[in-house]
Amino acid sequence: METKMIAANTEETVWKKITADLAVDNPPLEYHVVIYQDAKKVFLDIDIDPGGGFESGYESTMLRASLPDLEGFKFALHHENFIDKVGKLFGMQDVVIGYPEFDKELIIKTNDAIKVKSIFKDKSARQVFQSLSEFTLHTNTKTNDNDTDFLELVIERGILDTAELRDIYAAFVTVLSAIDPTARDTY
Repeated sequence: METKMIAANTEETVWKKITADLAVDNPPLEYHVVIYQDAKKVFLDIDIDPGGGFESGYESTMLRASLPDLEGFKFALHHENFIDKVGKLFGMQDVVIGYPEFDKELIIKTNDAIKVKSIFKDKSARQVFQSLSEFTLHTNTKTNDNDTDFLELVIERGILDTAELRDIYAAFVTVLSAIDPTARDTY
């Protein structure tokens, strides 16, 4: 499937175009778009494979954006699940950053808890991530000279509801901007 490009000065214009793309009689099982907005470049990929026969299928929604050199800073978070709860009984630890509901519902791993607390100071962004399940949000460092560091959100569900997708995108961009207010289209 082709990758579309949407360039707009406002989030409203971006979401009018995405809504039009997804508001068809048979929504696409794959949707790939590069969003250029406010000097940011964000990749949005939605993949839905219903499976069939002996295959069970899969779904995913992914947002990804490049970052400047993170200089060793790392973080990852996901919704606390049963395995995490068992792991905590055996001594597994995650970071507590000082937002009680956020800390309670999410597993946070980082090498800089103070920076992560600052990144998630926006309550509405925290609420979006608290509401998600089966997801990971993490930074990743470049693997070779041609790569860049990046922020990536992977949700194990194909999200075609544009209102929900827009809220998730806004929370992702809030986190991206908190990590790097000058995030540019260098990906």
